[in-house]
Amino acid sequence: MRSTETQRAWERFQSGAPASIRREIVASWRRSRSSGVDPDRLDLAHSEIDPRSPFVRVAAPVLLGMADLLAGSSTSLALADPDGILTWRWESERTLTSDLDRIEFEPGSQIGERSAGTNGIGVATTTRHPSVVIGAEHYKQPWHPWACVAAPVVHPITRRVAGMVNVACPAGDANHLLLVAVRALVDGVTAALHEAATVRQRRMLDAHLSMRSAAAGPVVTLDRQTMIVEDDAAELGLDRPGLWAAVTEAGPSASEIALADGLRARLYPVVPGRLEDGVVLVLTRGTPLGGEPFEPGLAGRLGPLEQAEVRVITDTLAECGGNKSEAAARLGISRGTLYQRLRRYRLK
Repeated sequence: MRSTETQRAWERFQSGAPASIRREIVASWRRSRSSGVDPDRLDLAHSEIDPRSPFVRVAAPVLLGMADLLAGSSTSLALADPDGILTWRWESERTLTSDLDRIEFEPGSQIGERSAGTNGIGVATTTRHPSVVIGAEHYKQPWHPWACVAAPVVHPITRRVAGMVNVACPAGDANHLLLVAVRALVDGVTAALHEAATVRQRRMLDAHLSMRSAAAGPVVTLDRQTMIVEDDAAELGLDRPGLWAAVTEAGPSASEIALADGLRARLYPVVPGRLEDGVVLVLTRGTPLGGEPFEPGLAGRLGPLEQAEVRVITDTLAECGGNKSEAAARLGISRGTLYQRLRRYRLK
């Protein structure tokens, strides 16, 4: 849509008339209006920030690595926290510094949709998807001369949004390469976050993924500071401190614990016999999960990958009615290898 058409659509919306524009922009305009955002004045809220937060420390060098490619252009790179508060900014030209300060696009500004209306960071924090906002698509009129593209960065260990990456430039300079640049920056920051993760966190992630591939229910992996949770478990509204308290109370030898709202969890320590290195929980509802598929004392001596293999073997045998030849074929292993696994894990 041309800039004049976008401007007319913005004016029609502000007057209460229907606006013909991208669906995601209209949806954001409506949310902005419902939040009471003033379309004519900036008047942004500001917050104290930590300019050396873990996300900024890892992400800023990745963005600065792109600086040489932007020399001579009018481009700004920025980072925001998961709530849309700007935490770091870089400009390719000195003249941009005063221009961006004038429109309050500066560290500490609350750029989230509820505070600042429709903008790249604001829409991305609300939808958790990349967002492109150009010219008069911004809800606030003072931002109409600008274009911004933002996308969330999902932490590779916790699977939660760690922050936002934003690229901004004058609206007349906007093109599809802005989105390409943002996606490349997100990939780079994600890789840097993984590299910066501790050895324990990586071990937890490996255990989580191993169990997730075999478990029938939602899987959560946590330790004293970190919780890895995916969409199917995130919907349960689990509280990490409370969950960890229940795990530590049960102790490393426990095989199962009862949680609130009828939830139960089977426990698999990342390092057998220890909780300090984290624990994988397989969640279910209702009555206790029942008897162990292998000798009770053996569970505590197996790692998550071995425990996942046990579950796959027992489930496959059940599906095959105990027919070991058929089970071996389904598992893609020889009958002799299956018998070795059965002996090793003392399965019947």
